[in-house]
Amino acid sequence: MSFKLVFIVWSNYSQRAENLAAELHGCVSFQYEARLKGRWLLPLRYLAQGWKTWRFLERERPEVVLVQTPPVFAPLVVAAWCKLRGKTGPSMRRIPYAIDCHTSTFHHRLWRWALPLQRLLSRPAAVSLVTDHAALSTLKIWKANGLLLENPLPALSPATGTIGSGGEARVAVISTFDDDEPIAEVFTASRLLPQVTFYLTGDPKRAATGLLAQKPENVNLTGFLRGGSYTGLLQNVHGIAVLTNAPHAVNCGAYEALAVAKPAIVSDWPELRRCFTPGFIFVKNTPESIAAGVKKMLNEQVMLTTKVIALRSELACIRQPKLEELAALLR
Repeated sequence: MSFKLVFIVWSNYSQRAENLAAELHGCVSFQYEARLKGRWLLPLRYLAQGWKTWRFLERERPEVVLVQTPPVFAPLVVAAWCKLRGKTGPSMRRIPYAIDCHTSTFHHRLWRWALPLQRLLSRPAAVSLVTDHAALSTLKIWKANGLLLENPLPALSPATGTIGSGGEARVAVISTFDDDEPIAEVFTASRLLPQVTFYLTGDPKRAATGLLAQKPENVNLTGFLRGGSYTGLLQNVHGIAVLTNAPHAVNCGAYEALAVAKPAIVSDWPELRRCFTPGFIFVKNTPESIAAGVKKMLNEQVMLTTKVIALRSELACIRQPKLEELAALLR
């Protein structure tokens, strides 16, 4: 790409943003005020992030802006700047913006109120990126330009540490302790498999009240892992579990399983089946189904790993034309 691109993210981390920015030869700016955490400080945090985003765009003067949502206020600030201040070149061409939409943009109850505003922002955008067909259909109804773009394989840090190496049969459960994850069901499934050691990621402080009291002895809480420690966990286990109660989610953990060539069990939802059929085991979010899926994954590890490696190459080939289409739209 021959133009200066910045990717605005109102969060402290986004693997998708980092990978996509690298593919487009741009940079990511994480605009996140960690000091202003808490429900009552949220409006103040958004104001501070909006002001810093505006100042960043003024200073950097990009030629294209990609912005992640939610929150919807991030593309709102970007759209306003592009309209009022974003002009470049001798012809004073208006700087285009594109919106990268997390699945919660369209499907999470907390952001339903913002859909009319999202529609207003999507229509003048160069393109809105989504990861599921339902969201793409909504954009078509809105008469907005949409593109279904799956996540790339993440460029994980070199593995370090021994987390995930204890136990004869080991499974990593990728979690953030969000309310759409079947953690209680995982705990019950773990009791059905006492011979398996489970490593559950994510910050335990985010767990629902009373949930951790249900934790069996063969479940280890790793805490929130980043960098080499996280890659080490993925490589040290025999398989990975990526489970969600959100029907439209396409979890990053499944792409991470591909990146380290590990078999995985995933929740049986249509979008996940569309992306990850060979080498993955699909389960219902019940203890019995999760336990059966883990047993199958461990018993067929060698065969499933071969399929995962083949799927990794296949997805890269499918995704490349879409990435080229995105680059053309941004030009």
